[in-house]
Amino acid sequence: MRGTGWDWADNSGSAPHLQRIANATASRSAEAYRAYVTHGANCGDGCPGKRCATGDELWQAYEDAKGRSTSGA
Repeated sequence: MRGTGWDWADNSGSAPHLQRIANATASRSAEAYRAYVTHGANCGDGCPGKRCATGDELWQAYEDAKGRSTSGA
C-alpha cells in the first residue's frame, strides 16, 4: 500500500507487534529514533549504557513523534 509503513507497537498492554502506520508518522518516528541512537553512540555525558538529559529529551521526542507522550503532560 502506498502511504503506509510498518512500525513496532509496544504500548497496547500486550506483546510488542508490528502495525501498519502512515508513512508521515513512520518518517518522523524513524528520524527521531535515529537521532536518539546516534546520540547514544556518540555521547560524552555518560552514554552509552547510562541515561543523560539529552538522551532523555531525544527519547521523549521519539515518543512524541509516535503519538504517545510519556512526559505526563
